[in-house]
Amino acid sequence: MNNQLPNMNAAVMAWARETRVFITAKRTQDYKVEESYFEKSVKIFRVPTGQSLEIKPEGQRQWNTEILYSDNSLDLKVDDIIVFECRESQKFRVMNKTDWNQFGFIEYRITSTFL
Repeated sequence: MNNQLPNMNAAVMAWARETRVFITAKRTQDYKVEESYFEKSVKIFRVPTGQSLEIKPEGQRQWNTEILYSDNSLDLKVDDIIVFECRESQKFRVMNKTDWNQFGFIEYRITSTFL
């Protein structure tokens, strides 16, 4: 029995929308943190998890998170910031990246952050 999943790119991208985003990437160069900003149009599929604000046991706030699916044209790294242009700009930080390239997509877990 074959335990390999098929390439799901066509299925995931069928749900995706062309979206204009602004990406803030931090890189360390000569022991300095440099931020770069660039605009990109990508096909993404966003899955919101609801508008809940939880308080962690240590007293910190835990903001709402979303799952973002994309093909490999969107290459984000953990701690990058992505801003979605809509009625109100939404700013999210990349918390986790799961590379499912063998199945045709990449999954990002993002959480809201302050502008």
